[in-house]
Amino acid sequence: MKGLYVTVLCFITIVLLQGNILAAGEVKFAVVDIQKFQEGSTAFQKVRAEIKARFDALQQKLERERDALMKLDEELKKQSMMLSLDAQEDKQRELDKKRRYYKYLQDDFSQEIKTLEVETIKKTMKELETVVKGIAQKKGYTLIFERRTLGLMYYDPSVDITEEIIKGYDKIKQ
Repeated sequence: MKGLYVTVLCFITIVLLQGNILAAGEVKFAVVDIQKFQEGSTAFQKVRAEIKARFDALQQKLERERDALMKLDEELKKQSMMLSLDAQEDKQRELDKKRRYYKYLQDDFSQEIKTLEVETIKKTMKELETVVKGIAQKKGYTLIFERRTLGLMYYDPSVDITEEIIKGYDKIKQ
């Protein structure tokens, strides 16, 4: 008997909640494709180019260090027969020191690039959120989804507002 009361109470609650949802008014949805935004936004492309330039500069520095390390290793191999035991040990210590420095640079550069990417993504997403919020308020959207949102399986292309987002973002970045 107690189970019947709970079931009836749950049913009545669900029916009453349906009325609140219907009374809420018009619900307007939109979809944004972040990948399309990244490819289409000129301002985002500039940010991407800056990160790539920074990465390339760090990569070149790392390659120069690697070349110096390889050159020192080759010298040690060539001269190992002619050098005394003490001189060989000195060269080997120098080579080991260079290897540790190279490993340190590699780790440092990796961390620097990761940090730069994370900071850039945070900044871009904050700016993008401002643009999306402005468009949502202006056009009266209730919900705006990202195209690759988990659970979003289909949407009508007419609700895609990516082009508006691109224009808005590029406008604020000028």
